Amino acid sequence: MLSDGLTNNFWIGYGYICFTKKIDMFKKIVPFAFVIFALSLMSWGVIAHRSIAKIAENHLSAKAKLAVKSLLGTEEMPLVSTYADEIRSNAKFKYTAPWHYVNLEPNLNYKEFTAALKADTSANVYNALLKLTADLKNPKSTKEDKTFALKMIIHFVGDLHQPFHVGKAEDQGGNRIKLKFMSRETNLHSLWDSGLVEYNGFSFTEMATALDRVSPAQIAKWQNDDVSIWLFESYTIASQLYSEVKNEDSLDYTYYHKHSEIYKAQIQKAGIRLAGYLNKIYQ
Repeated sequence: MLSDGLTNNFWIGYGYICFTKKIDMFKKIVPFAFVIFALSLMSWGVIAHRSIAKIAENHLSAKAKLAVKSLLGTEEMPLVSTYADEIRSNAKFKYTAPWHYVNLEPNLNYKEFTAALKADTSANVYNALLKLTADLKNPKSTKEDKTFALKMIIHFVGDLHQPFHVGKAEDQGGNRIKLKFMSRETNLHSLWDSGLVEYNGFSFTEMATALDRVSPAQIAKWQNDDVSIWLFESYTIASQLYSEVKNEDSLDYTYYHKHSEIYKAQIQKAGIRLAGYLNKIYQ
């Protein structure tokens, strides 16, 4: 039987051990939770990017599959599809932040849009895609450079199919338009990044399977479209979506049902076009 003094010391010591264990556990959990939170803020979100990459993987030519495998090794396209977002917090890659989007004047027709897009020499998703493609094709590029370029291309083809990555500069592509969706605080950009995509609860493999049902004729059409067409489609969709909401609107389930076919089509196009883009590089 322990004396009262020893008993008190025992419980104090036991409590200290439990407390320090909880602190250690907290230190492990908090960074993990922060990573999960950060991933939820990514462009198109994890589900959309991985769905796009999975669809693309299904449509690669034999040559493209070998080339991708030689660069990614044991990594797979769906799992590297969020790489460009994951590195953004690293000071070394801070320069890539503006590569995720492009902002042009509103109300342009296709000819005006294309002219403005090609005249814009700033760091944006279009110019980044051209640069990374050149790096991937360059026989003098190192394997490391080519692997980096491939991972970034996989991501950016997805990004430029998210309408608000071709949005307005003044509201940061819809980020400053505050909304409620199903009574939860969000913004217009985030709603289209992940809110709508994750509404039905699909995993990326389920979504890719559900959406990878495109006719050969449609595949050929989408893969022959110029990159400027991809961007103009997003620009046009964003213009329509902007007109439908205003700051502080509260949206319910009807918004999803009205717009779900739009995000599904954009994911389909992105996956099919990504495959076609890589097939042309490695043909």
